[in-house]
Amino acid sequence: MPPPLDLHPLDHRSPVPLYHQLKEQLIAGMERGDLPVGATLPPEVALTRVLGVSRQTVRRAMQELAYEGYIHRTPGRGTTVLRTKLSRGLTRLTSFTEDMRQRHQQVSSQILACETLPAPSHAAEKLGILAGTPVTFLHRLRCADGVPIILNLSYVHLPDGAIFSCADLAELGSLYALLERQNITILEADRTIEAIAANEEQARLLATPLGAPLLRVEGVVYTLDHLPIEYHQVVSAGERYKYAIHVIR
Repeated sequence: MPPPLDLHPLDHRSPVPLYHQLKEQLIAGMERGDLPVGATLPPEVALTRVLGVSRQTVRRAMQELAYEGYIHRTPGRGTTVLRTKLSRGLTRLTSFTEDMRQRHQQVSSQILACETLPAPSHAAEKLGILAGTPVTFLHRLRCADGVPIILNLSYVHLPDGAIFSCADLAELGSLYALLERQNITILEADRTIEAIAANEEQARLLATPLGAPLLRVEGVVYTLDHLPIEYHQVVSAGERYKYAIHVIR
């Protein structure tokens, strides 16, 4: 039986199309947990009756939710929730592992590359070091509940005496946790965010269509001593992930 839904009447005077209002209400229900993964949505006829809208309006909302990967529609069996879009704040410096565990998501990582190499010029500039200085290069695919969410590319410049182990990273799953084990305290980061189109490698690893919209966050992470320790580029699938920020005037 479909779970009870807290749906508000749609605003027929609003310039926002009715189907979009319904779509946003259903997404909000998923994010609140009213519609968990695997839940069955009410039939289109029931939504039409409850909201006082046309069948075409409800069908358009369902079509968009299905296209964006929120639901799966099976003829004769109903519509089920596949996932909710994961949210990550930009005002606190936390790792992907910390964020997903707070949401009770099972985190897994595939280390695509972990090696020491000469810093390329663009990474060296961000880290405040000379090009060619040895750095640790990481390329990881991060997943939540088995679903690929982000590609994480990092250049790490460790302080003298610090030791980086790819095996330890695989065990801990979190770069920041590994750095803290070395008594390196992460303090802050500078970040920029932009939209890009998925190239062939990104589309393959994130299981998204070629050219699909992605979010790319570029950042530099600083230690307690205000020394840059990591330069990263984090690419996430736009239909599975969003960033949230709170601002004050």
